[in-house]
Amino acid sequence: MTNFIPNVLTNQGATSGYIDIPVKKGSTGKLYYEDSGNQAGVKGTLVCVPGIGDVRTSYRFIARSLVPKNYRVIITDLRGCGDSWEGFTEFTPEIVAEDIKTIIKQKNLGENVVLVGNSLAAGSVLLAASENNTPVKGAILLGPIMRDLPADKYFRPVSHILFSRMWCRFMWMSYYQTLYKRPTKPEGFEQHLSNIKDSFSKSNMGNSIGKFVRASKSNVESHLETASIPTLAIYGDKDPDFSDVPAEKDLIQSKLKNSVHAESFILKEVGHYPHVEAFEDTQPLIESFLTKILN
Repeated sequence: MTNFIPNVLTNQGATSGYIDIPVKKGSTGKLYYEDSGNQAGVKGTLVCVPGIGDVRTSYRFIARSLVPKNYRVIITDLRGCGDSWEGFTEFTPEIVAEDIKTIIKQKNLGENVVLVGNSLAAGSVLLAASENNTPVKGAILLGPIMRDLPADKYFRPVSHILFSRMWCRFMWMSYYQTLYKRPTKPEGFEQHLSNIKDSFSKSNMGNSIGKFVRASKSNVESHLETASIPTLAIYGDKDPDFSDVPAEKDLIQSKLKNSVHAESFILKEVGHYPHVEAFEDTQPLIESFLTKILN
């Protein structure tokens, strides 16, 4: 198998490939990753997972910014999306958390690991980080969906139609672009859109999106109050996934009462992808958080 989405990480020592993920009935799923490499004196390792219906090039700014500053960055495509399209049948926050733990194990990540997740994957990051036997030092939650939202009870039933093979590509590509709110799109936006479109051509990504959308996030919410790891949550004030962004931020922050260090921020004129749409605002928050928890 070869990847159809161009690699983000091109630094010396970077590697990429597939991690085998056991699935039901003895089959194997192929999870694609890129790894900047374990260089001498690495400050920490970030494992970055995109949100539903997105691909790993959404982490292009984080990767290009942090690798030169001596962080190891591993980016992966979410199962059923991008180059991780083959072999997967289950699509829930819990199963994505298992994928993350498999990456940690197979890449032999022993210390100073920070998990980064967007949208649904933010919940998976929290679940994976909550395991007592992991080397995870913190979690970065970007546009995080950490619970079942009120609109889900209306949206889930119609998702079977919206994400059918007939409609899914057109519907998702139209909707995806509305999740960016600034008039000027980020550098590389058109290529990123093309990468997502190619994912629909390569596989039945609409089926994966639909199952992720319908998956309950109640288990994620139940883990919020027991999570003790440091967390950084970043929201866009115009994220359409939330009817009231400040209220959502405050609710999640209040549930993280056992976290040893929990920060949350709202960025202005930003949608669901703060790390892409407003990286100039997101970058200092991430770097400050990393300095606090890894030193």
